[in-house]
Amino acid sequence: MNIGDTIHFKALSGASKRTKNRIHNRGKSGFEVTQLPKRTNFVNGTSGDRDWIALDSLDSLWSGWLPMDEIEVINESR
Repeated sequence: MNIGDTIHFKALSGASKRTKNRIHNRGKSGFEVTQLPKRTNFVNGTSGDRDWIALDSLDSLWSGWLPMDEIEVINESR
């Protein structure tokens, strides 16, 4: 996985509703990786001890972060 890659994900069974919704509503065509996975500290305190990946949706203007422990990469391309 590299910056600029197009990636398709599926939410793992224990994923949060937020993650499932982002993938379902914003990821039909996939996401472009904008930052590689890293630990981050969000203002609302939701990061915890987890790696997150920054993405741009290819379906909409959405860009944001998804937790790596809630997703599975099913396809990636450059």
